[in-house]
Amino acid sequence: MIFSLEALRARHGDSLLLHFGTPDKPDVVLIDGGPGGVYGDTLKPRLQAMLDGLRAMGRVGDEDALPLRLMMVSHIDDDHIGGLLGLTAELIDEKPTREPWVKPRSLWHNAFDDLAADSEGPREIDASPQPAKDATAVIASVGQGRRLRDDAESLDWSINEPFDGLVQAPEHGGQSVRLDTDTTLLVVSPRTDQIARLRKEWAEQLRKLKKKEASPAEVAEYLDESPYNLSSIVCLARQGERRMLLTGDARGDHVLDALDVAEATDDGKLHVDVLKLPHHGSIRNVEADFFERITADHYVISASGRDGNPEDQTLELIGAARKKEKFTIHLTYGEADGELHDRLFAVRDKLEAKNPNFTMHFRPDADLSMRIDLGDAPPV
Repeated sequence: MIFSLEALRARHGDSLLLHFGTPDKPDVVLIDGGPGGVYGDTLKPRLQAMLDGLRAMGRVGDEDALPLRLMMVSHIDDDHIGGLLGLTAELIDEKPTREPWVKPRSLWHNAFDDLAADSEGPREIDASPQPAKDATAVIASVGQGRRLRDDAESLDWSINEPFDGLVQAPEHGGQSVRLDTDTTLLVVSPRTDQIARLRKEWAEQLRKLKKKEASPAEVAEYLDESPYNLSSIVCLARQGERRMLLTGDARGDHVLDALDVAEATDDGKLHVDVLKLPHHGSIRNVEADFFERITADHYVISASGRDGNPEDQTLELIGAARKKEKFTIHLTYGEADGELHDRLFAVRDKLEAKNPNFTMHFRPDADLSMRIDLGDAPPV
């Protein structure tokens, strides 16, 4: 059986491929697309290579689209959604002359307009993508999420199947979705009670913002600090005894709470084969107890050094939690990136001095991605 996580070269963002199935019948989930430029230089070449491989295997015809079991947006920021908008824009532009060459069975995407369906939301505000530290980028992400939803409808993609509306977990127990006979996704966040609270808080805040005629920056500040970081989708991928925890940009304490409520922890703890760190290894999203309660054989961080990510303190917290245990940290950048290389190698040396069972792995600089295989390697 195939059970692999592939982290693409996604600059300061996230773009992941969850591979499963069998070598004769491989399948894949695309999770996020990185910022806009990632589509042309990484995501499109990788998807095209997969399609070419399936055609060579005789799994799809020469005119057939690349089948994706699922496409998922974990979080509506440009560094997750921009690359997917590049894909949908291209497919729509080509639609009059050729059939789309990528076809997901469903798109999982909680647009903010839908999350805040009980209020009017910031529909009148729409900006082009801005640098991550610019407050208006938060407003822009709301518009980007709306555009992706509209693009998906234009392409006749199913949205949020098999959920009735939003991708969400019940207040207790999590929501399991079967990908094939051996592989499932347990959605643990956002929960129905969290979304209800977000809607209530947004409606109250919107009234205040309108009354004071707030600037876009003030609206953005509230959105960025609103509950559950705009409700990042958090999933536990499971195949037999193997586990991968995919956290989006969720805060560490919210992930822990979600796992507890979903009854995925044992005495408050969970060990997984692969943990995709939230928010590119930022220390703002995690504390020591996150790594003490969630342990992994493989820690994956998608970050290019922008905004200081991954932060040294985050890496050191992992090392402190694991002590002398065997584990590997996988990084999408840093092999040959000047200042980032020097900083990360210094942290690596420091952790290796304390724990001879620790290793740090970097994506080879020329490669489009790096992959962790827990079973058979995907053939494409």
